[in-house]
Amino acid sequence: MKLNEKIIKLRKEEGLSQEEFGNEINVSRQAVSKWENDESKPDIDKIQEIVRKFNVTYEYLLDDDVENMERISEVTTKNKKHKGKIILKVFLLILLLYSLVCIYKFIVLYRFYLIANSFSEENYFMNLSFVHTSEHNAVVRTFWHTYKFGNKIELTSGVLSDEQDYENGKVNYDSYSIQFIDKNKKISYMLNYDNETDMYEYEDMKNNIDNEEEYYDKSENIIRETTLSAIPSSFKDIFLASIDPRIYVSIINREIRARSDEYIVKIKLNNDYLIEYYDVTSEYRGFHNLSSYNYNYVQNGLREIEDPLEKYKDKIIYGE
Repeated sequence: MKLNEKIIKLRKEEGLSQEEFGNEINVSRQAVSKWENDESKPDIDKIQEIVRKFNVTYEYLLDDDVENMERISEVTTKNKKHKGKIILKVFLLILLLYSLVCIYKFIVLYRFYLIANSFSEENYFMNLSFVHTSEHNAVVRTFWHTYKFGNKIELTSGVLSDEQDYENGKVNYDSYSIQFIDKNKKISYMLNYDNETDMYEYEDMKNNIDNEEEYYDKSENIIRETTLSAIPSSFKDIFLASIDPRIYVSIINREIRARSDEYIVKIKLNNDYLIEYYDVTSEYRGFHNLSSYNYNYVQNGLREIEDPLEKYKDKIIYGE
């Protein structure tokens, strides 16, 4: 269908005479007659007015091969529906991918929990913690051991005097203390080391032994409990972590990374799915705390530890 035939069809569908049609688009009746007799064609500006007047597409009006008339409103509606379908498909695809990621995270975190919670061997536990606070221009390294052998417990804690010495493999303390507990004999005391005198000051803590016994009786397995305190360890916590887009987990690297408004947390597990390091950084507060963990454990083979009073007997100062 040619242009002139389409103009005739549109005009008659609207019930307009050639003169009425011409008045509406500001041309004479003679001009309309020439268009319809295919003696001339409308200028581009009149084509635009015809399109607006009859609410048809340029493609229908100007392309002789297009027979089916489409209103602009119909095309717009179709385009909106098509665009809406595309948006919906993209949304559903994103939702599907996000759901798969959440399922993966849940499985990985639940696996971490199950393996760590099943750990039963206990013998030796060591932690090295590094704390850096840039606000006060301070660097503090704290190095402590925790031993648990049967009814005897030894805890050693201290502050390294020189960061460079530690990096060179030397362990020089500015100060540290040793706490010893023997639950069978109801013994509990502290040895505080003085770097200047190279002596240990004895402090009796027998009055606290009941509270300490209660605390350590609850801690059946320090390695397992330390690990579970760092990773999501309940169904609720695991579920919330799995749907939180700020938390990343990797079963290959046995790693959890989390980001909040103030902190960035990285947790790494070793081959036995026990905590290997716990790294907390706050760019806002200028704070960095890195704790790394090492273990030496055996099952049903707990070793006895030496009483520090015997080990350091020549370097102990007893108060009055």
